[in-house]
Amino acid sequence: MTAPLPLPVDHVAGTQTVAALAAYAQPLLDAIARQAQGQGSASEDGSAAGLIEALARIVLALQSAEPAQLRRQAGWWGRLLGRDVERQRDADALQPQLGVLLVQAEDRARALQARAVQRQTAMAAADQATLALERWIEVGSLQLPRLSATDQHAVFAQRLDHLRRLAALQRSEAAQWQLLQAQDDALLARFRRIADVLLPAWKQAALARQAQDQTQRNQQAAQLQAQIVAEVASAQARLR
Repeated sequence: MTAPLPLPVDHVAGTQTVAALAAYAQPLLDAIARQAQGQGSASEDGSAAGLIEALARIVLALQSAEPAQLRRQAGWWGRLLGRDVERQRDADALQPQLGVLLVQAEDRARALQARAVQRQTAMAAADQATLALERWIEVGSLQLPRLSATDQHAVFAQRLDHLRRLAALQRSEAAQWQLLQAQDDALLARFRRIADVLLPAWKQAALARQAQDQTQRNQQAAQLQAQIVAEVASAQARLR
């Protein structure tokens, strides 16, 4: 919860000095600065990229038993350079660590969720600062015509323009936080679908491959694996 911000005075006396008019709303700006210093960082910190990377390793581990698919992904040039062999080797090494990879992905997801809390605080603070700035601008704009001295009028008008730019910046910052959070929320939703639905179903289908309906089980496992690959590919597209 953010602390209350200073409210504007009801009037600007015509006898105020130019220096005082130039410092109009300074208590508000000081409070906004203190508020920003007390907040945790809500900027990009690599959490999303870390989660996507962890999911990519899970996909590679799942493809250990699908060498043909790995060759197709490498492409003609990649196969010529031996990249399909490298990916197969990496997939074989990761496959036994699938449980560990999922735990690592959960850690990345928790870090992303923790940043969401910081983002919510930052968005609330930016919205609060915008409203406060707009209130100070409104009060100041009503008093501007009452300043008869040319120098006072010019300085105060310039100060109000400065406050308007700051308010626009706060609005833009809040919108940016909201956009980034929407992207992170979508990534977390994809992760939860993979971890809670697709991956357990894939494991169950993979374990049942030796049953009587082996062909059907193989097809089911392949379909689930394709869905997991598609989810991760969509998440990776976010960083491009």
